[in-house]
Amino acid sequence: MGFLDMLKRPTQLRGAMFAGIVAVAWLILAFRRPTLTYHFAPLIGGAIWPLSLRSQGQASAQDGRIAAAGALAMMLVVTVILLIGNAMAGPNFLHQGPAWPEAVLFAVVGAAIGMRTATRERPGLLGGLVDASG
Repeated sequence: MGFLDMLKRPTQLRGAMFAGIVAVAWLILAFRRPTLTYHFAPLIGGAIWPLSLRSQGQASAQDGRIAAAGALAMMLVVTVILLIGNAMAGPNFLHQGPAWPEAVLFAVVGAAIGMRTATRERPGLLGGLVDASG
């Protein structure tokens, strides 16, 4: 299977690559400006891997769980890296307290939404954006 074939077919590797792109972008942006909080990066990163599996129809429950767990783990690792590197100095939505609990919560919510969307029978609103199965 070539690289272009991987990009066309809904695979775990493709989803991991998409989540990795979000993770790298979040890391670069956060280290560039530590006082600016990128609130939705963990939400998008948590959801994009399982959502990518939906591109050709319903994914299996096992594939959905693998994708959600992988995306969540990746976003949590990025959160820890940003904490250790003091690159998460911006405010949370409430402007009180640190931003890392919000990042963890958003990563969990993103992974859960992505898994649900990837594995449900009908694509729904979010799944309809990526489902090209017809």
